[in-house]
Amino acid sequence: MLLLTLVACGEKKSASSSQVVANVDGQEITIHQVNNELAKTGGSQVTKQLLEGLVARQLLVNAAKKDKLDTDPAVLADMERARNLVLAQSYVASKVKAPTRPLDQEIEDLYRKNPDWFAQRKQYEFGQLVIARNNLTPELNALMNQPGKRMDEVAAWLDSHRIQYARQQVVKTSADLPPQMNTSLKTMDRGALFVVLEGQTAILTSLQDVKNAPLSLAVATPQIIQYLVTQKQNQASEQLVERLKGEAKIEYSEQAKSFADLSAPTNGAEASTGKDQAKDPESVNKDVISRGVAGFK
Repeated sequence: MLLLTLVACGEKKSASSSQVVANVDGQEITIHQVNNELAKTGGSQVTKQLLEGLVARQLLVNAAKKDKLDTDPAVLADMERARNLVLAQSYVASKVKAPTRPLDQEIEDLYRKNPDWFAQRKQYEFGQLVIARNNLTPELNALMNQPGKRMDEVAAWLDSHRIQYARQQVVKTSADLPPQMNTSLKTMDRGALFVVLEGQTAILTSLQDVKNAPLSLAVATPQIIQYLVTQKQNQASEQLVERLKGEAKIEYSEQAKSFADLSAPTNGAEASTGKDQAKDPESVNKDVISRGVAGFK
């Protein structure tokens, strides 16, 4: 997929002929652009393929401008969002120092305190039928809760009631799943049925197989280091944003005050995974920070 880069407002100044490496319908591509692209992609040397990628991008930009997409309100909004993200990222990078390597004790502590991620990690295989959430009727829920009921019987019931569904197989480890779901799965028999709610989707799920998939400390150490480094970077970003909040004057409209609060309790039992239940304030806060300063989503 080719990504379109942002260009500064106004026309670019003509570069000297020694700097220009390609010209696409009058739009110059300079060696500085090539070097910047090389740095962003992590390459070690300039290649013809890299230059051809820039040429292809410029062709698309030229075509977009010809179709006046650069004046489309939705496109302008996306460009402004991208510009603000780059500025926010650059500011954080200039203020937050790269964390040092975690201490061996920190690595060992994380390994020991999270057995479901490492020493006691499990691999789960699920069979799933994905339906629209509004099709999850009390009758279907009751069917899912019947002891000994199998997924094929549930599929037959959906067919008889002309309810559309998509069948899929999913493999997850206990490191991928929320703590609440891991707790439930530990006491669940193979073949057991349960429902996962995600937005407007209901996922009718059968636990098909469970395997031990432990990770030793030696194998897990690179993952743990990356996790701890990222955690420290997030914490530093959070502290930076909190400081800026303290220095700024922020006012919210009445409409903004009515927006849903993901850290607030919800009514009733939602999904068995807990994904639609309230998130803890720390995880919500981290999500807020990541949306402000993290990469394009």
